[in-house]
Amino acid sequence: MKNLLIAIPTAIAVAVVPLSTIAAPVVHTIRQSQASGTTATLQTINIWNGHGVAISFYAIGETIKKVWLDDPSQILIDTDGCLEGLDQNCTNPGAGLIHLRRIKRVNIPGLPQTSSTLLTVITQSSSGERKAYSFRLAISNGTPKYSQVVIKNDVAQVKTSPTPQLSPLVRTQQTINQIRGGIAIAIKNGQMNYQDELHKRLQKFIGYLQEGDDISTAANKASVSQELVNKLMSLSNISLNLTQGNSS
Repeated sequence: MKNLLIAIPTAIAVAVVPLSTIAAPVVHTIRQSQASGTTATLQTINIWNGHGVAISFYAIGETIKKVWLDDPSQILIDTDGCLEGLDQNCTNPGAGLIHLRRIKRVNIPGLPQTSSTLLTVITQSSSGERKAYSFRLAISNGTPKYSQVVIKNDVAQVKTSPTPQLSPLVRTQQTINQIRGGIAIAIKNGQMNYQDELHKRLQKFIGYLQEGDDISTAANKASVSQELVNKLMSLSNISLNLTQGNSS
Protein backbone atom coordinates (compact mmCIF):
# COMPACT_ATOMS: atom_id res chain seq x y z
CA MET A 1 0.00 0.00 0.00
CA LYS A 2 1.54 3.30 -1.02
CA ASN A 3 1.73 6.38 1.18
CA LEU A 4 1.77 9.04 -1.55
CA LEU A 5 0.19 12.35 -2.44
CA ILE A 6 -3.05 11.97 -4.36
CA ALA A 7 -2.43 12.63 -8.04
CA ILE A 8 -5.07 15.18 -9.15
CA PRO A 9 -4.70 16.94 -12.51
CA THR A 10 -4.14 20.39 -10.97
CA ALA A 11 -1.57 22.13 -8.83
CA ILE A 12 -3.41 20.96 -5.71
CA ALA A 13 -2.10 17.85 -3.95
CA VAL A 14 -3.73 16.32 -0.89
CA ALA A 15 -1.61 14.35 1.58
CA VAL A 16 -3.07 11.04 2.66
CA VAL A 17 -2.21 8.15 4.95
CA PRO A 18 -2.33 4.55 3.71
CA LEU A 19 -5.95 3.42 3.53
CA SER A 20 -5.09 0.16 5.27
CA THR A 21 -4.31 2.05 8.48
CA ILE A 22 -7.94 3.16 8.77
CA ALA A 23 -9.60 0.15 7.25
CA ALA A 24 -10.73 -1.63 10.44
CA PRO A 25 -13.18 -0.16 12.94
CA VAL A 26 -11.93 0.44 16.49
CA VAL A 27 -15.23 -0.43 18.18
CA HIS A 28 -17.08 -3.75 18.04
CA THR A 29 -20.72 -3.50 19.17
CA ILE A 30 -22.67 -6.22 20.99
CA ARG A 31 -26.34 -5.73 21.78
CA GLN A 32 -27.45 -6.39 25.34
CA SER A 33 -29.79 -9.24 24.39
CA GLN A 34 -26.98 -11.00 22.51
CA ALA A 35 -24.93 -11.48 25.69
CA SER A 36 -27.50 -11.59 28.51
CA GLY A 37 -30.92 -13.10 29.08
CA THR A 38 -32.90 -15.91 27.48
CA THR A 39 -32.08 -14.87 23.91
CA ALA A 40 -28.31 -14.64 24.52
CA THR A 41 -25.71 -16.61 22.60
CA LEU A 42 -22.07 -16.96 23.60
CA GLN A 43 -20.29 -13.88 22.18
CA THR A 44 -16.61 -14.24 21.21
CA ILE A 45 -14.13 -11.49 22.03
CA ASN A 46 -10.64 -11.86 20.56
CA ILE A 47 -7.52 -10.92 22.51
CA TRP A 48 -4.35 -10.23 20.51
CA ASN A 49 -0.68 -10.02 21.46
CA GLY A 50 0.29 -6.53 22.59
CA HIS A 51 -3.21 -5.18 21.97
CA GLY A 52 -5.59 -4.81 24.90
CA VAL A 53 -9.36 -4.92 24.51
CA ALA A 54 -11.83 -3.02 26.69
CA ILE A 55 -15.44 -4.09 27.35
CA SER A 56 -17.57 -1.03 28.06
CA PHE A 57 -20.95 -1.00 29.83
CA TYR A 58 -21.18 2.81 29.86
CA ALA A 59 -23.75 2.96 27.05
CA ILE A 60 -26.33 0.91 28.99
CA GLY A 61 -25.70 2.62 32.33
CA GLU A 62 -25.12 -0.62 34.26
CA THR A 63 -22.51 -0.99 36.99
CA ILE A 64 -20.18 -4.00 36.95
CA LYS A 65 -20.23 -5.68 40.35
CA LYS A 66 -18.28 -8.90 39.88
CA VAL A 67 -16.40 -10.86 37.22
CA TRP A 68 -15.13 -14.41 36.86
CA LEU A 69 -12.42 -15.55 34.45
CA ASP A 70 -12.29 -19.34 34.22
CA ASP A 71 -8.70 -19.49 32.90
CA PRO A 72 -6.47 -16.63 34.12
CA SER A 73 -3.27 -18.20 32.77
CA GLN A 74 -3.13 -16.05 29.58
CA ILE A 75 -5.32 -13.00 30.21
CA LEU A 76 -5.10 -10.23 32.80
CA ILE A 77 -8.15 -8.25 33.91
CA ASP A 78 -8.25 -4.64 35.07
CA THR A 79 -11.24 -2.36 35.66
CA ASP A 80 -11.96 1.32 36.27
CA GLY A 81 -13.21 0.50 39.78
CA CYS A 82 -12.78 -2.19 42.44
CA LEU A 83 -14.69 -5.47 42.12
CA GLU A 84 -15.47 -8.44 44.33
CA GLY A 85 -13.04 -11.25 43.71
CA LEU A 86 -10.43 -9.02 42.03
CA ASP A 87 -9.56 -6.45 44.68
CA GLN A 88 -8.97 -6.94 48.37
CA ASN A 89 -10.90 -4.73 50.79
CA CYS A 90 -13.39 -3.68 48.10
CA THR A 91 -16.16 -2.29 50.29
CA ASN A 92 -18.10 -0.57 47.49
CA PRO A 93 -17.66 -2.63 44.29
CA GLY A 94 -18.48 -1.00 41.02
CA ALA A 95 -16.99 -0.34 37.56
CA GLY A 96 -18.13 0.55 34.07
CA LEU A 97 -15.29 -0.86 31.96
CA ILE A 98 -13.19 -4.03 31.90
CA HIS A 99 -9.75 -4.03 30.27
CA LEU A 100 -8.27 -7.32 29.05
CA ARG A 101 -4.73 -7.98 27.90
CA ARG A 102 -2.87 -11.08 26.85
CA ILE A 103 0.21 -12.34 28.69
CA LYS A 104 2.64 -15.18 28.16
CA ARG A 105 1.01 -18.38 29.40
CA VAL A 106 1.55 -19.12 33.08
CA ASN A 107 1.41 -22.78 34.04
CA ILE A 108 -1.24 -23.29 36.71
CA PRO A 109 -1.29 -26.82 38.19
CA GLY A 110 -4.49 -28.67 37.38
CA LEU A 111 -5.65 -26.14 34.79
CA PRO A 112 -5.82 -27.58 31.25
CA GLN A 113 -4.30 -25.54 28.41
CA THR A 114 -6.91 -24.11 26.04
CA SER A 115 -7.03 -21.37 23.40
CA SER A 116 -10.16 -19.79 24.88
CA THR A 117 -11.90 -19.24 28.21
CA LEU A 118 -15.16 -17.94 29.65
CA LEU A 119 -15.63 -14.47 31.16
CA THR A 120 -18.75 -13.95 33.28
CA VAL A 121 -19.79 -10.42 34.25
CA ILE A 122 -22.41 -9.50 36.84
CA THR A 123 -23.92 -6.01 36.52
CA GLN A 124 -26.52 -3.97 38.36
CA SER A 125 -28.84 -1.32 36.93
CA SER A 126 -29.83 1.93 38.64
CA SER A 127 -33.07 0.24 39.72
CA GLY A 128 -31.13 -2.57 41.42
CA GLU A 129 -31.75 -5.27 38.79
CA ARG A 130 -28.82 -7.63 38.32
CA LYS A 131 -27.83 -9.24 35.03
CA ALA A 132 -25.26 -11.86 34.01
CA TYR A 133 -23.24 -11.60 30.78
CA SER A 134 -21.09 -14.35 29.28
CA PHE A 135 -18.25 -13.88 26.80
CA ARG A 136 -15.89 -16.36 25.16
CA LEU A 137 -12.37 -14.89 25.22
CA ALA A 138 -10.28 -16.30 22.37
CA ILE A 139 -6.50 -16.02 22.10
CA SER A 140 -5.83 -14.68 18.59
CA ASN A 141 -2.88 -13.92 16.34
CA GLY A 142 -2.51 -11.55 13.42
CA THR A 143 -3.69 -7.97 13.06
CA PRO A 144 -6.08 -6.71 15.77
CA LYS A 145 -9.56 -5.89 14.42
CA TYR A 146 -10.85 -3.75 17.30
CA SER A 147 -9.76 -2.36 20.66
CA GLN A 148 -13.10 -1.81 22.37
CA VAL A 149 -16.28 -3.83 22.72
CA VAL A 150 -19.33 -1.69 23.53
CA ILE A 151 -22.45 -3.23 25.06
CA LYS A 152 -25.49 -1.32 23.74
CA ASN A 153 -29.18 -1.30 24.48
CA ASP A 154 -31.44 -3.13 22.06
CA VAL A 155 -33.29 -0.72 19.82
CA ALA A 156 -36.96 -1.59 19.39
CA GLN A 157 -37.88 -2.34 15.80
CA VAL A 158 -40.19 0.39 14.54
CA LYS A 159 -42.83 -0.71 12.05
CA THR A 160 -42.68 1.45 8.97
CA SER A 161 -44.97 1.86 6.03
CA PRO A 162 -44.17 -0.49 3.13
CA THR A 163 -44.58 2.46 0.75
CA PRO A 164 -41.15 3.16 -0.79
CA GLN A 165 -39.66 6.54 0.04
CA LEU A 166 -37.77 8.05 -2.85
CA SER A 167 -35.53 10.49 -0.95
CA PRO A 168 -33.68 7.89 1.21
CA LEU A 169 -33.18 5.68 -1.85
CA VAL A 170 -31.74 8.59 -3.80
CA ARG A 171 -29.44 9.55 -0.93
CA THR A 172 -28.23 5.96 -0.60
CA GLN A 173 -27.46 5.75 -4.33
CA GLN A 174 -25.63 9.09 -4.16
CA THR A 175 -23.56 7.75 -1.28
CA ILE A 176 -22.76 4.55 -3.19
CA ASN A 177 -21.74 6.57 -6.26
CA GLN A 178 -19.43 8.74 -4.13
CA ILE A 179 -17.80 5.71 -2.53
CA ARG A 180 -17.32 4.02 -5.90
CA GLY A 181 -15.78 7.23 -7.21
CA GLY A 182 -13.37 7.35 -4.26
CA ILE A 183 -12.42 3.69 -4.78
CA ALA A 184 -11.67 4.39 -8.45
CA ILE A 185 -9.39 7.30 -7.50
CA ALA A 186 -7.62 5.23 -4.83
CA ILE A 187 -6.98 2.45 -7.37
CA LYS A 188 -5.77 4.96 -9.94
CA ASN A 189 -3.30 6.42 -7.42
CA GLY A 190 -1.99 2.99 -6.39
CA GLN A 191 -3.45 3.06 -2.87
CA MET A 192 -5.58 0.02 -3.57
CA ASN A 193 -6.06 -2.67 -6.19
CA TYR A 194 -8.87 -4.99 -7.16
CA GLN A 195 -7.24 -7.97 -5.44
CA ASP A 196 -6.90 -6.25 -2.05
CA GLU A 197 -8.82 -7.63 0.90
CA LEU A 198 -9.81 -4.01 1.57
CA HIS A 199 -11.40 -3.73 -1.89
CA LYS A 200 -13.40 -6.90 -1.25
CA ARG A 201 -14.65 -5.53 2.08
CA LEU A 202 -15.68 -2.30 0.40
CA GLN A 203 -17.71 -4.23 -2.16
CA LYS A 204 -19.47 -6.03 0.70
CA PHE A 205 -20.09 -2.66 2.34
CA ILE A 206 -21.72 -1.34 -0.85
CA GLY A 207 -23.82 -4.50 -1.06
CA TYR A 208 -25.13 -3.96 2.48
CA LEU A 209 -26.04 -0.37 1.60
CA GLN A 210 -27.96 -1.61 -1.44
CA GLU A 211 -29.84 -4.05 0.81
CA GLY A 212 -31.05 -1.16 2.97
CA ASP A 213 -28.52 -0.98 5.83
CA ASP A 214 -27.44 2.45 7.02
CA ILE A 215 -23.78 3.43 6.71
CA SER A 216 -22.91 2.57 10.33
CA THR A 217 -24.51 -0.90 10.22
CA ALA A 218 -23.07 -1.71 6.78
CA ALA A 219 -19.59 -0.58 7.85
CA ASN A 220 -19.72 -2.72 11.00
CA LYS A 221 -20.85 -5.81 9.04
CA ALA A 222 -18.12 -5.38 6.42
CA SER A 223 -15.34 -4.43 8.91
CA VAL A 224 -14.90 -1.03 7.28
CA SER A 225 -14.35 2.10 9.35
CA GLN A 226 -16.48 5.23 9.13
CA GLU A 227 -13.23 7.16 8.70
CA LEU A 228 -12.41 5.19 5.55
CA VAL A 229 -15.91 5.77 4.15
CA ASN A 230 -15.57 9.52 4.74
CA LYS A 231 -12.11 9.45 3.13
CA LEU A 232 -13.38 7.81 -0.05
CA MET A 233 -16.35 10.18 -0.30
CA SER A 234 -14.00 13.12 0.19
CA LEU A 235 -11.74 11.88 -2.62
CA SER A 236 -14.75 11.63 -4.92
CA ASN A 237 -15.98 15.13 -3.97
CA ILE A 238 -12.53 16.68 -4.52
CA SER A 239 -12.27 15.10 -7.96
CA LEU A 240 -15.80 16.21 -8.89
CA ASN A 241 -15.20 19.79 -7.73
CA LEU A 242 -11.95 20.01 -9.67
CA THR A 243 -13.60 18.62 -12.79
CA GLN A 244 -16.43 21.14 -12.56
CA GLY A 245 -13.95 23.96 -11.92
CA ASN A 246 -11.89 23.06 -14.97
CA SER A 247 -14.97 22.93 -17.20
CA SER A 248 -16.33 26.34 -16.10
